[in-house]
Amino acid sequence: MLKQTSSHVFHRHCHSDHPIAASGQGCYITDQNGKQYLDGSGGAAVSCLGHGDPDVSHAMKAQIDQISFAHTGFFTSEPAEQLADLLIQHAPGNLDRVYLASGGSEAVEAAVSRSKGLVTV
Repeated sequence: MLKQTSSHVFHRHCHSDHPIAASGQGCYITDQNGKQYLDGSGGAAVSCLGHGDPDVSHAMKAQIDQISFAHTGFFTSEPAEQLADLLIQHAPGNLDRVYLASGGSEAVEAAVSRSKGLVTV
């Protein structure tokens, strides 16, 4: 069991010791002492989907068994095309394209670049 005092991680808040996350299930994180916390952060990638969801785990495993990554500058993929089709079905007006990004910063950077004409479609 890792002791917090042995951590070399530089945390955002240095005024207190951080519990050590050991596992997660649904919307809860459990620390190494068995205490549960409601995980309301929702900030990291897919954490909004919950921890340990069997459907998500199965989909991730199936995809990584097929291919883990193909750069979108050179390739598309069936999951990307399916997601784009789904999003377009719910898009307003005459929107007929989507840009898939891994996070907010990347999406904003792409939107600014496109709006300035730095990237063309």
